[in-house]
Amino acid sequence: MGQKDIQDYLDKGMYGTPQIKPDEQKKYLGTYRERVVFAMTSEETTKISFDRFCLEKFSDYPKGTLLIDANADIKVQNHFMKLAQQKQIDFRLVDKDADCLDNQDIAMVFTLDQAVDIEDISVKEKKQTQSIPTKTTTNEKKSGFFKKLFS
Repeated sequence: MGQKDIQDYLDKGMYGTPQIKPDEQKKYLGTYRERVVFAMTSEETTKISFDRFCLEKFSDYPKGTLLIDANADIKVQNHFMKLAQQKQIDFRLVDKDADCLDNQDIAMVFTLDQAVDIEDISVKEKKQTQSIPTKTTTNEKKSGFFKKLFS
């Protein structure tokens, strides 16, 4: 054994195995950002309006795993466990070092074993962009109809 091998062995014994991107793994409940399909904050998990979105993603990625923060409200945990069971999705409770969750902390992550590199993983953004185009097209049709009627 060379001097470098001995030092590596001692470092692993004292500090553990080196991790790649430990801050990112801590933020996304133990997984990497490029593996995340969507993530929900603690505030977003309390809204039922995202259930359909979650079920669609569960259907799109049937081999995914739902990671739920163990510090989340027990009602939220049970609700999303039941949603995952409906689509036969694996789920896991992840216990972080924090004692409680803030509203903007990530409380739930739907992830895969390999990278998917989805650019926008926030649920709030997708919900707003889906509802805005339908409202504008409806308003355009109404204004066009009245213009034709009174012109």
